[in-house]
Amino acid sequence: MPARILHRDPVEVILMGLHESHEVSAYEAVERLVHAAETAGFETKVLLGMLDQGITLQKLIELIISKDKCSQKAA
Repeated sequence: MPARILHRDPVEVILMGLHESHEVSAYEAVERLVHAAETAGFETKVLLGMLDQGITLQKLIELIISKDKCSQKAA
């Protein structure tokens, strides 16, 4: 990974990897998050439970990406 990326916020690095921008509404961002979680294999109810229990957005995104990568390797 280039040195300039290593010093960025982890969420920024993840968003760059997903080719996402900050130019979306909050509703669209939540919809994308739920869709990504469902695609990775999380049920919406489980996702909401994690958020309700206080998981950080950064940790949630990392879990979604990790689970999605595991799913892709298994396929």
